[in-house]
Amino acid sequence: MRILFLSETFPDAAHPTTGTYNYALCRELARDHEVRVIAPRSWLNVIRGERYRSPATAVKDQLQVCYPTRWYTPFVAQANYGGQMWWSIRKALCELTNDWRPDAVLSYWAHPDGECGLRAGRMFDVPSAVIVGGSDVLLLPRDPRRGACVRQVLTESDAVVTVSDGLRQECMKLGVTPQRVWTIPQGIDPDLFYSGDQSTARSQIGVTVAADESLVVWVGRMVGLKRVDQLIHACRILRDRGRKLRVCLLGDGPSRSEWQQLAVEQGMAEQIQFVGSIGHDRLADWYRAADLTVLCSESEGLPNVLRESVACGTPFVSTDVGSVRELAQPEFSELVPVNHAESLAQGIETVLRGTHSRAARQFQAKTWSATARDTEALFEELIARRRTPVAVAHDLVPSLPSS
Repeated sequence: MRILFLSETFPDAAHPTTGTYNYALCRELARDHEVRVIAPRSWLNVIRGERYRSPATAVKDQLQVCYPTRWYTPFVAQANYGGQMWWSIRKALCELTNDWRPDAVLSYWAHPDGECGLRAGRMFDVPSAVIVGGSDVLLLPRDPRRGACVRQVLTESDAVVTVSDGLRQECMKLGVTPQRVWTIPQGIDPDLFYSGDQSTARSQIGVTVAADESLVVWVGRMVGLKRVDQLIHACRILRDRGRKLRVCLLGDGPSRSEWQQLAVEQGMAEQIQFVGSIGHDRLADWYRAADLTVLCSESEGLPNVLRESVACGTPFVSTDVGSVRELAQPEFSELVPVNHAESLAQGIETVLRGTHSRAARQFQAKTWSATARDTEALFEELIARRRTPVAVAHDLVPSLPSS
């Protein structure tokens, strides 16, 4: 099968942590299929001198990737973002498919990426599926400028892929018929994410933790809805109660300086370390080194960092958002209310005092290989439906498992 993957959320050599989950899926699909990728890049970065090339592993993983410049009007005419992106990638798309025609199109993120995936599917007269990430169905539909665009992509694509049953329900609320929504959970790389010795991992990351300290990690992009400010407040509460913590924040983004200043104001600058972005291949050592992973967002789908953390034998504390409840089990996790530092502090204390780590080491995560096989089965069914236009209603129900 020849699969065209289209999304801005995809790594390049200079930004290896962007969309690692999409790279992992394409890599596994490429083991048995021909996969080509179009990953547009903002003109704002291009005019600043940034140049994009494929990750060093792309050739080995049999991925052909191109990075056309995405031209768009920032903050203006956002309903036209799909058309603007389509205009931006047309030349690259024609060059990429000059001697190669896809059998299916897969995109990630409903708008504008999903709109381009839908257009590409129609251009080649092949099935198109869009993977939704979370905020594109939880938040974007409320935007009066883009809500209608999101609904159109979701209802007109041949299939919508969700990473959780909760997101599946949200898609159906937006008008997508049940037979078009497929739940395919993300996977982990078992060669990277596995339980191991904590002291060895701490040596690998170069962090010294005192005998009476606990190491907490947070992983993500530093944007407002991640609410790291609540984690900082929770850590101050715990410090005042005598709990000694070392907190390492792995990631970067526009809110970093604001949160660094908050840590100083709260007297937590020595306990909270802003590590910056970490390569995906190095994250596992940080999970293994930690006593727990924290997620404090006010909106999420089902973030894979939690699955990766538990696969490394590290329990987590998370706000009860999105579909996190589908992964969380009380044996290795604690769920707390959104934007409530006191509850977050209590959740952290509960895990550090409990036996959650022992349970986490027994967790068996789904692999990216299994995710790829489910995606392959999805496209095989979509292609078969096109060959058999008249189908009995029960034959249209997705055959993949819902979790």
